[in-house]
Amino acid sequence: MTELKLERRLQATRGFYRNFVKEFYRDAHKAKAEGTPVAWVASTFPVEILLAMDVFPVWPENYASLCAAKRVSVKLCELAESKGFSKDICSYAKCVVGSLFERGDLPERGMPKPDFLVASTCACDTHFKWFQFISRHLKVPLFLLDVPYNILGADSEHLERTHIEFYISQLEELIDSLEKQTNVVLERDKLREKIMLSDRTSQLWEEIQKYRKTTPTPMDARDAFSAVFFMLSIPGTQMAVNFYEKLCNEVKERAENKFGVIENEIYRLVWDNLPPWFDLRFFNYLNSLGAVVVAETFSHVWTGRLDPSKPLESLAKKYLSNFANCSIDRKINLIQNLVEEFEVDGIILPTNWGCRMMSIGETIVKETVYNKLGVPSLILDIDSSDWRSYNETQVKKNVEIFLQVLSGKKQGG
Repeated sequence: MTELKLERRLQATRGFYRNFVKEFYRDAHKAKAEGTPVAWVASTFPVEILLAMDVFPVWPENYASLCAAKRVSVKLCELAESKGFSKDICSYAKCVVGSLFERGDLPERGMPKPDFLVASTCACDTHFKWFQFISRHLKVPLFLLDVPYNILGADSEHLERTHIEFYISQLEELIDSLEKQTNVVLERDKLREKIMLSDRTSQLWEEIQKYRKTTPTPMDARDAFSAVFFMLSIPGTQMAVNFYEKLCNEVKERAENKFGVIENEIYRLVWDNLPPWFDLRFFNYLNSLGAVVVAETFSHVWTGRLDPSKPLESLAKKYLSNFANCSIDRKINLIQNLVEEFEVDGIILPTNWGCRMMSIGETIVKETVYNKLGVPSLILDIDSSDWRSYNETQVKKNVEIFLQVLSGKKQGG
């Protein structure tokens, strides 16, 4: 394929919601109707074990982002607030809680009722109270993984052995609990198969990120925030592998042809935190100013290579080293590496009021990265799902001023 035949928009992600997300929720409802166990799952939970036991995983956090994209999240947040939930708590949590009380239509008919809930202390404290409420409200059991905090920010190869052993003991308890809930004994060969597929998923996703280092970049944030769905929700499946193989081939071809997201790439940016799901056109707006988000911390958080010969140990290493379970130094190091490897001009640090955990320390990140690398950052006040506090005019004005700063810096000012 020559450059003239390539279209600016990626073909693998075209119609992503219609082709993949809607199908996923259709399958979830079908599984529930046919008697397949359904689990509601929090992020940073080792979903590979659920998949190996033929449990259908549904992610409330993903559903909240879907509701935001369909512009119903504020209505659901307000419904949760009317039931006594504070306006200041996680907007993902409020959105999902609100959906439990909504009597009208919900996107994709809502989430199918879970047979049980699984969560982890790895990502944030909100998960525990959020899932605890759902457990009581729906009268379904909850299993919570108690994950040791990786205070040193060690990567997967330098974790404390006691932490790994404790996490493995938690997984053994999880498996025992699931076997009792489902009356299915985990087949270790099937778990190794899911681990192998999940490892391949991570490998492909990491390869896609490497091709994005090309100037001009062949893929930007809007496509990444859609495509990461498989990395988060069902990494241990052949469907995920097939999708990423197709996407990887397309991104590779564009990189080799120096075919970028836009014709005139002027500013290369890193995006931290979650996007405004209710307005992903914001990235098109950036493109119109010659700016492209070439890397997102979100795309580098959920990967992790796995060893099928050591399934539980490799799961422990993958999730213990997740930067949501680490000190802020791990986040700073990640952003600095992205700045250098992707040859970035600036960083956008959203202070996501709907996810305080992901927003902690943005001023520290800004100062540290600038002092070390001389790359400036812009802190934006947004919320991933709740646009009631979103001032679009002010946000765009701040972006335009920031790009003027980057322009001056490029010119030696």
